[in-house]
Amino acid sequence: MEPSAKPAPQPDLSATQQCVMCGMCVPHCPTYALSRNEADGPRGRISLMLGIHQGRLEADEKVIEHLDGCLSCRACERICPSKVPYGALIDAGRAHILATSPERGAGMRRLRDALLLRPARLRLVGLAARLIQALRLDRLPMPGRLKRLALLAPPLAPALRAGDHYPATGIRRGAVGLFLGCMGPVFEAENLRAAIRVLNAWGYDVHVPPAQGCCGAMHQHGGAPDKGTSMARQAMQAFAGRTLDAVVGVSSGCMAQLTEHGGAAAFELTDFLIRHLPDPMPALNPLPRKVAVHLPCTQRNVLRTGDTAVDLLKLIPELDVIELPGNDRCCGAAGTHMLTHPEQADALRAPKIEAFQALGADQLASTNIGCAMHLGAGLRADDRKAEVIHPVRLLAEALRIP
Repeated sequence: MEPSAKPAPQPDLSATQQCVMCGMCVPHCPTYALSRNEADGPRGRISLMLGIHQGRLEADEKVIEHLDGCLSCRACERICPSKVPYGALIDAGRAHILATSPERGAGMRRLRDALLLRPARLRLVGLAARLIQALRLDRLPMPGRLKRLALLAPPLAPALRAGDHYPATGIRRGAVGLFLGCMGPVFEAENLRAAIRVLNAWGYDVHVPPAQGCCGAMHQHGGAPDKGTSMARQAMQAFAGRTLDAVVGVSSGCMAQLTEHGGAAAFELTDFLIRHLPDPMPALNPLPRKVAVHLPCTQRNVLRTGDTAVDLLKLIPELDVIELPGNDRCCGAAGTHMLTHPEQADALRAPKIEAFQALGADQLASTNIGCAMHLGAGLRADDRKAEVIHPVRLLAEALRIP
């Protein structure tokens, strides 16, 4: 008789007992603001996870629905007087859901792993997206999720095929590693090219190691936190053995994951650039336009670096920089949430689009790829010609104007 398989370790939900149920977090929760259902707020979700932890509650379909609707924006964690580690708790809650209901969300996990972990396939998806955009095939009938994916894809440039080393221009101040992310070379190619130009102008050699891999954020928040942490550490290992002052990246979501779980220092790009302003500064030519700046949850609530993108863009002459009203609320992108919960994601996005339109800005800037894709799709759906770009592209543009 074969020995029975060793049961998988249960996710740790013990930190639910740290919550004193004061409710200070509730007004800051975007999903509670939509439904006004206590179970859709952090206090309610912690109560559900506490019931599961104590064996008083089964993770049935209704419980799973409330837990799975969380954005992991962590606005509650930032305001919590008891310092409840809500981000880790909801990750553990989703791990419990996956352990007890492995069929739930299996299709999305297969799609995630089939693309994010296989760069060649992702490049093919990028080529298909560029073809769909060029021929306007997104206007044709498609299956719901495929249609949404097509609408989310930003206007794409040719994929980045990065070299290994880009030397600083002018006086050399140091060296950094540039984290690309799994989607970066395809969906953020222009952002990465701009990042290299600006870092070089700041006096830094830029090292781009091959085979960096994915940061693991979608696994971390999708029911497999141990896998997510392992992927973050593996991604940071790509930079081992190089003499670097820092590892930087253009997506705040990736850098939040690497900062918390990668085991080494990592910086979101605008934070690094504003911390290390060169003296003298490279010449920045005027950009006479208005730009609204969106602040992603990962930058506000996880990295907690504040308005670094705003501060950085204010260095550009004649650029009218305005914070997007409602920056204290999640836009609804939240990783794969904009695919799995489209109605909720769009409802959270709507006030952002309205606020941008009221400002009359020419461009919308964001430091997170998921937010930029989600907001960009909202603008395009409203037939707005304004684009969503990374702040570093404005800096690169100011640098290269004759």
